[in-house]
Amino acid sequence: MGQTMARGEVRETAPASLDVSAGRLAVSILLGLVAGLVLQTWTVAFLGRLGPEALYVRSVYTPIGYLVLAVTEGLVVATQVSAGIAARNGRSRDALKSVPTFFAIGAGLLVLQAAVVLAASGSILAALGVAPGARHAVLVFVVTLALTSAIGLVPHLGAGVLRGLGHTGPASWLGVLFTVLSIVGTVVLHAVTGLGVLAVPIGGLPATLIIGVAVAVVLRRKQVARPPLAGDRAAVRELLSLGAPVAGTFLLLSTVTFGYLRMLREAGPTEVAGFSLGQMAVGLLMVIAMAVGSGTAIAVTLRPGESRREINHAGLITALRLSLPPYLLLGAAAFLFREPIARALTTDRAAVPVAAGYFAWVGPTLVLFGGTLALLGYLEQIGRAGTAFLLNTAYFTVMLTAAFLIPGPVDAGDLAKLMAVGNVLGFVTLWFSARFLVLRR
Repeated sequence: MGQTMARGEVRETAPASLDVSAGRLAVSILLGLVAGLVLQTWTVAFLGRLGPEALYVRSVYTPIGYLVLAVTEGLVVATQVSAGIAARNGRSRDALKSVPTFFAIGAGLLVLQAAVVLAASGSILAALGVAPGARHAVLVFVVTLALTSAIGLVPHLGAGVLRGLGHTGPASWLGVLFTVLSIVGTVVLHAVTGLGVLAVPIGGLPATLIIGVAVAVVLRRKQVARPPLAGDRAAVRELLSLGAPVAGTFLLLSTVTFGYLRMLREAGPTEVAGFSLGQMAVGLLMVIAMAVGSGTAIAVTLRPGESRREINHAGLITALRLSLPPYLLLGAAAFLFREPIARALTTDRAAVPVAAGYFAWVGPTLVLFGGTLALLGYLEQIGRAGTAFLLNTAYFTVMLTAAFLIPGPVDAGDLAKLMAVGNVLGFVTLWFSARFLVLRR
């Protein structure tokens, strides 16, 4: 009977301990994600204050930024998972083994992006709607951003290793410091040189150097060995199975967002503005689910045990348990205070009711939206990135198809209703699919 009680105690305390460790990791990761979000928001605001020419640069910053983000996040997730598996297997000292290969591939892709933009600048900038007189400035900015982002992979990958090993606190604080240094560097460079829009990518280089050195020092103190500077075929396979699907998800999000806006082109600028405000606000809230999914995945990856099925399933429940309460509160607030929130987001009075209508439909289902994102992030980071990408692809394909099947002119209200229904169906489908995936032998 004593043995039975002991086993029962293990069953009850194990999930609780996983909740605690995953929650602690999620809070640390959230700090770093919010810092990154602050930097992106500040950059857009900075570009918007530099004058008419900078407005064109700001207009292309988001789509180009998605491409850079796709490469960066794909590499970071692959690095984090690789480091976590190394730690679980008692090989923490070798956690950097795959990083040189990851960096070489990532930097090569970003340099290739710069080369493609240079080679086909006319058609690309015309498609983005850049006026002929501003194309040179935009071209220089885009190429410089890609090249400096290649250098910036060093601290990003190092921070990914720290998170994978469970050292999320140092990784997040270094992320906060990177944000502060980047903002200061940009402001000072622009004030001293009058460099304008180029102050954004170039002003962040000192932050990259400082944080890169700091990450290297922290890794050394954590007794992580310096990796051999040689290619690693196993790292290439890891990147294809873990990083490529994550990068594909970001590109998919960019494509779908563009598709929704294309559907509203006949509804008028007010509908587009109101819908975009709603999407932007919900997009800002995604960081909570991303932190929960990532924190839970790290806690599960570091947990020892030969049978990963039960551990992965416990993590699935933990990700859901941690994500639902905050999004339940946020969804209720978005629904109850939809008009004050909409007025706070814009001075365009005509766009306020459109944005408020978006919150009226999406707000009540925000809890399911957050749960879905947390589950997808969790699957990506326990080695199921390919499956998560396929589920995302199927979901967005159905959503876009349904949107195009809506009869008559489509307005923001139609898309908001569709998204609310999609949040419900998407969550239910994903939950049963995810349980099947982690429980199957």
